[in-house]
Amino acid sequence: MFSRFDPAEARLAGDVVKTRGRITFEKGRDAAVTVHADYTFVYPVVGADRGAKEVTRTIVRRVLDVELADPSRYRVTRGKISVLRHDVNVGNTACDVYDGYLHPHFDSSHPAGADRTGPTTDPYDRSQGLDADRSTDCGTVSRV
Repeated sequence: MFSRFDPAEARLAGDVVKTRGRITFEKGRDAAVTVHADYTFVYPVVGADRGAKEVTRTIVRRVLDVELADPSRYRVTRGKISVLRHDVNVGNTACDVYDGYLHPHFDSSHPAGADRTGPTTDPYDRSQGLDADRSTDCGTVSRV
């Protein structure tokens, strides 16, 4: 539920991460509150070498639904939530690399991971939801 880059490959370019999205609340089951968060994060990154100048962006959209139970009706643990759903879509990262890091592609280097066989998508398009059953094919972003 967080983003990190392999420090041997990439680092943030500056200290600004652009964010766009919203959070909503609604009545949940059995006197609970369901919190729905849908955010897109745009990370500007450069290569790990201190002299690296080429900047690229990795775009991460996360959809998270959590439930907060009514403590007057249920035994709850302070500071704990129940995660109902967590979906993510990442643009400009290596395909089929599952090591806990994002691996951005730089135009000056060869892409890492498997070939991209999935559809071309716009990572900034927030008009569609993230379907939990979407194709696992790694696609190409139409703009970075």
